[in-house]
Amino acid sequence: MKPAFTAFISIALLVSASAARSEWRRFETQHFIVYSESNDKRVNELATGLENIDGLMRMATGLSADGETVKVRIYEMADEGQVEAALGVHNSGIAGFYASNILGPYAVTLRRAYGAPGDFTADIVLHHEYAHHFMLQYFPGTYPPWYVEGFAELIGSTKALPDGRMGYGFPAKYRRDIYWTDMRDVLLKPPEKLEQFDLYGQGWAMTHFLTFSRARSSQLRQYLGALTAGRSAAEAAAAFGDLATLNREAHAYLLSGSFEYRPVSVPVRQPVIQKVSPVGAAEAALIPETIAFNDEDLSSFRKADDREREQKRRDQLLSHLRSKAARFAKEPYSLYLLAQVENQAGNKQAAATATDRLLTVQPSHVGGMALKSMLLSDAAANLSADARAAKALAARHLAMAANKVDPDNALTYIAFYKSYVAAGTPAPPGAVNGLAAAVEKLPGDTNVRQMLVDEFATEGRFAEAMMTLSPIANDPHDSPMRQAAREKMAQLKARAERKAAVVTSGN
Repeated sequence: MKPAFTAFISIALLVSASAARSEWRRFETQHFIVYSESNDKRVNELATGLENIDGLMRMATGLSADGETVKVRIYEMADEGQVEAALGVHNSGIAGFYASNILGPYAVTLRRAYGAPGDFTADIVLHHEYAHHFMLQYFPGTYPPWYVEGFAELIGSTKALPDGRMGYGFPAKYRRDIYWTDMRDVLLKPPEKLEQFDLYGQGWAMTHFLTFSRARSSQLRQYLGALTAGRSAAEAAAAFGDLATLNREAHAYLLSGSFEYRPVSVPVRQPVIQKVSPVGAAEAALIPETIAFNDEDLSSFRKADDREREQKRRDQLLSHLRSKAARFAKEPYSLYLLAQVENQAGNKQAAATATDRLLTVQPSHVGGMALKSMLLSDAAANLSADARAAKALAARHLAMAANKVDPDNALTYIAFYKSYVAAGTPAPPGAVNGLAAAVEKLPGDTNVRQMLVDEFATEGRFAEAMMTLSPIANDPHDSPMRQAAREKMAQLKARAERKAAVVTSGN
């Protein structure tokens, strides 16, 4: 349910999607921003479902609903073709996805009912993907793949009951005929060694059992806490006692077909939709490009064929974006998106040109100010001595000016930090703390996360580096980025052990 951006963009689909578009509106709730062409009733149902899911997870975790929130953008597309076009896949049956980039976290779902058999709906996919975001945003840690997907399935299958309450733990009836893998293997073996393991189905069944079992729920918390504390799989699994007994109980629970669920009244701020506004012509026309934008480091695609395919996909996207953006040459949204995509592509001069045009049209555009600062930092890194210092200082002043306009904008923190890297000087604690705050605001942005990992490693803060890297290294889905993260994790662990050995010998 969390596909990677690995194939070609279908330009024909992007064009047809744009041509078929009617009026897009922007609906803002307490925790989400929904972009949709649907009528008010449908959007209210979608938004209410999302706020209920968010509220349910906050109740389950004790997280305040009134704390600082990074609102997730939700794009409701007309059909599967538009969803697939964003991912560059065809005939996949994908009903939605969650992603994050320098523009922030977002999810893509379907406007109409998903044409899948049974009760597997687009809303289930959306709620599943939002559960991933919630876990990463508010409770980052070291989670095994089965629990990452099991928790998301547990939340995703939660059902609105006729009396308005939420059926927490409602059985995922679409997960039928689960092939059972002995839990001793699931808990103790590396995930890549579990060839027939049903990550979603059994992951859900295990999570459901361990969550709703009065005897086992506290053991689950101990197990997850031990993993996050850096214990081995075997050490963490000791929380469950005899694993053979655990396996028998969990399998019998699944075979019984009787799953407890709890009717829960979730407090949701009313009215659910707090603000409605039209989406400008430029932003509406560029929604297909917005949801297709992937700024992960191309080097994360380790196989040459994969890199070539991804490069071609991005080249096609950029070409199409340039063509569309030319029609909106003075629109801030168009110029900003173009600048970000050009920058990701390594076209620094084109990115600078678009950014300068943006700041001419809207001088206080915070994203544009932060991006210009980062471009100045990139340019400074190629200079020497006084010229480098002067350029980096100009970048820093611009980042600080942007932060004054919007003190909560994560991009201003990143730009401020990068100005020190560009100058070749150690970043002060304030800049590093700002970078850490940017990771909290953009939890799914792997580039920013890797930046913080490298900073912590440079400072010898290896435990924090490994904790920051763990969401990538423990991604339940195989990818070149996950493999690279696991290799870096091993290097960080080795460096931490060498540091500890030196400290021990010194004593």
